[in-house]
Amino acid sequence: MAALTDRQNNYRILMIALFWTFLIVGALFYIVPNNIIDLFNTVSGKIGYFQATPQSMEKFYIDLAVAYMACVTTIAYLIQKDVKRNLNLTPVLIVGKATSSLISLVSFMAYQRSLLYFSNFVVDGSIVIIVLAFYLPAKSESRT
Repeated sequence: MAALTDRQNNYRILMIALFWTFLIVGALFYIVPNNIIDLFNTVSGKIGYFQATPQSMEKFYIDLAVAYMACVTTIAYLIQKDVKRNLNLTPVLIVGKATSSLISLVSFMAYQRSLLYFSNFVVDGSIVIIVLAFYLPAKSESRT
């Protein structure tokens, strides 16, 4: 693999961090989904503005969330393994996280004013912005 520029190496480090984050969060979604909801409900109760999110007894949507996390984890892994070759996978990651963020905002506005929806909007939206901030400079250097 050819040497990476500083910006490409910074992007690689970001993808390593996202890989581990997505892997751990995806595992938590599967192992302790209702504990995550309980944690957000506890914080919501202390803040006072947000509504409690009901626990889910349905595993189907948890399975879908874990499958999505497996996809974004794999994308981050592939990018960090070979930034120059796999940089083109970044838009797929951005679409996934932007969609997750915007759907959470719609759910927050139209369905339930829960901290869980709002937090996912903020976190995944922030990931999109951060990824773009690292991706665009890395991409511009890959053309030269």
